[in-house]
Amino acid sequence: MSASSRRPRSTAAVRVPSTLWALGPEPLDPDDRWPEPVLAHTVRKFSEPGARVMLLGWPTPTDRGALRIIEPDTAEALAAIGDLDRHGLDAPTDRDRSAEPVDLVIASLLADHFDPIAAAEHVTAIATEVMAMGGLLAVLSRCRHSDSGVLFDPAGSVVAAAQAADLLYLQHIIAAPVSGTTITAAPADPAVSSTAPHVVAHTDVFVFLQPAHG
Repeated sequence: MSASSRRPRSTAAVRVPSTLWALGPEPLDPDDRWPEPVLAHTVRKFSEPGARVMLLGWPTPTDRGALRIIEPDTAEALAAIGDLDRHGLDAPTDRDRSAEPVDLVIASLLADHFDPIAAAEHVTAIATEVMAMGGLLAVLSRCRHSDSGVLFDPAGSVVAAAQAADLLYLQHIIAAPVSGTTITAAPADPAVSSTAPHVVAHTDVFVFLQPAHG
């Protein structure tokens, strides 16, 4: 699809929300690729009713030209997007990349055991192909610990991949469960807590803009 065929969107319409989203008292499930409170906030803050919202999960199927069944968690997330009066779309195959451009792409890097550089480059490449000029990419990610307790932060890989694709870095948002004045965390994994000095209680949301040229 050529850039001229994509629908322009005014950058002036982009609203910059708070850098902290308080998501209620319940801890976020670290194994959930599409945490409902984070997904709902992202959709509401960065799209309008009727917008086309695409989900890119990681890991993704390797054969993108084949017909496939949508993963159950992604199907539930798409249904939630529909309940918010948006058009939810699954990751594209080679057959449907010429479809109407997308207003908002939400990519999840919350799955465990991935190469952050490869994952960030992969979802960014797909997002830039399908987004409208002026469209937005929101990447959900989370710090994690190695088996020896070292804290890994994928933020650098996400930002580097997006900027290499000529996307504009708009914002880094912390999405966290809050009870009163306290951020609540899920119970620590005993296998990790003995070596990890940090408790990961939040989800990172990185937002990028595909600028309209000319």
